Amino acid sequence: MMVLAMAATLSGCFGPPPTPTTTPPTASEIPTEIPTETSTPDPMASVVALVARPKALELRDADGGVVMALDYMSVPSEAIAVLTDLLDAPPVDESYRGTNHTPPGVFHAWDDLVIDERFYDEDRRNGTELDYIWPRFAVYFDEPTVQGLDLTSEQGFHAADPWSSLDGDPVFDASLWTCVGTPIETLDFARPDGQPETATVVATPTDDGSAVKRLGAPVMLADGCA
Repeated sequence: MMVLAMAATLSGCFGPPPTPTTTPPTASEIPTEIPTETSTPDPMASVVALVARPKALELRDADGGVVMALDYMSVPSEAIAVLTDLLDAPPVDESYRGTNHTPPGVFHAWDDLVIDERFYDEDRRNGTELDYIWPRFAVYFDEPTVQGLDLTSEQGFHAADPWSSLDGDPVFDASLWTCVGTPIETLDFARPDGQPETATVVATPTDDGSAVKRLGAPVMLADGCA
């Protein structure tokens, strides 16, 4: 009998476990905000300066980093689309006729920032080879800024700067010849046929020579102008 009693006692100890109970969360514990996807920042929003270089128009951020470079041998419509997005407005277009020495083209202007689209025959660009003698477009800066963006050279020169401010720069060389101004930055390269050439950024003086009228690129070194 004692054995049966002990068995009954032990069987009671190993009976079904109690059913767990859960406490519903209080109102303060229920999330009130639904997580949202993190949007990728627009890199163009960081652009504070447009820098004319011999090979490309560079869009730079406040640290001097190149956000985008618009090569002068790239498709002009793509560069125009980038600048239209950056400046939040399309350019004012003005067509011009060619001469015996220059092709026809279109000026695309956002105030004093100008893209000069040139209609050279593609054969003169030697197919797909980059040749800045025949760029698909050029850029001009006629004022120091456009819509709050700096329009500058690599050294920090601007249109409207005193012409005398260029003299102290080691790159400035009044003996170098172009048809439209004095080089303030140069890039040496070889043409597809192996001939050396030099593309430049130039500063054009005002009529009285007292100030910088315009910055422009690319412009080739030349022996003279017809």
